[in-house]
Amino acid sequence: MSAPPPDDEPTRAQRVPTSIVATVTAGKRSGVRFRIENISITGAKLEGPLTLGKGEKIGILFEAEGTSVQLVAEIVRVDSPDLMTDQIAARFVDPSPEAQQTIETLVNKLLEEQGDDEDDASIVMEPGEE
Repeated sequence: MSAPPPDDEPTRAQRVPTSIVATVTAGKRSGVRFRIENISITGAKLEGPLTLGKGEKIGILFEAEGTSVQLVAEIVRVDSPDLMTDQIAARFVDPSPEAQQTIETLVNKLLEEQGDDEDDASIVMEPGEE
């Protein structure tokens, strides 16, 4: 018997860096501004001034592709690099089809833009070449 082909292995959703400002709601705390550092179709990494705990559910609201996206997410990791900010990894919980489509469109657009940047960066000129 041979090993299954690599296509059968589960893959983690591709993340793309962003600097989208989001409003986070956690329990009675609402309207707290966080920055989405990266996003995938399954979750996001956010940074902000609110102390949150692993397993906590939060609301996330942001604008993408001209659409308001509202999500519920579960915190899966918390890092506190300093006393002023927390970095959280959150997994989206049952996003609506519209929210899922908007995020997928955003991720694909950002991946394309990254690809264009990498193509530009790969052109190396040696001194004296034109």
